[in-house]
Amino acid sequence: MYEYSIYWIEKEVAKNYFHKSDILLRFLKEYEAEPDRNDLKSQYTYIARDIQYHEIISHLNNRTEKNITIYTVGQAIYIRRKDQSIRLQVENGLLNFQCHHLQEAVLILFPMLQDIHPFLFVKGRNVSNYGWISPIIQQKNIHKVRQVLYSYH
Repeated sequence: MYEYSIYWIEKEVAKNYFHKSDILLRFLKEYEAEPDRNDLKSQYTYIARDIQYHEIISHLNNRTEKNITIYTVGQAIYIRRKDQSIRLQVENGLLNFQCHHLQEAVLILFPMLQDIHPFLFVKGRNVSNYGWISPIIQQKNIHKVRQVLYSYH
């Protein structure tokens, strides 16, 4: 199974770093490697907000489509649609999820999360994918900028 973490990125940071995902990724990796460094901790606090379990479960239950089942086992949240299943868990302020194929998350999970917060950044834990789950819409230029998860090899 593929494992990913979702980060809640603050609006101003997301707008400034949307096209600089590699810089954001490097910072998140550095913070993950050294979470006790005060400089990284204060930067992380400025960049990201902790995701709360009750926010996620409440939002998912309110966004459920008729062909999607959501249930919990302990602190784990399961989303099922036919033979597709995604396991979510909120840990240390991150929304971690596991899926068999990224396409499951793209089709089921990401649409459900897009309206909880428009600036969610996904980073692979055991796979080299990262990126934003939804595009930033630039109203001044009236065109959509889209970016998908991609590998950083």
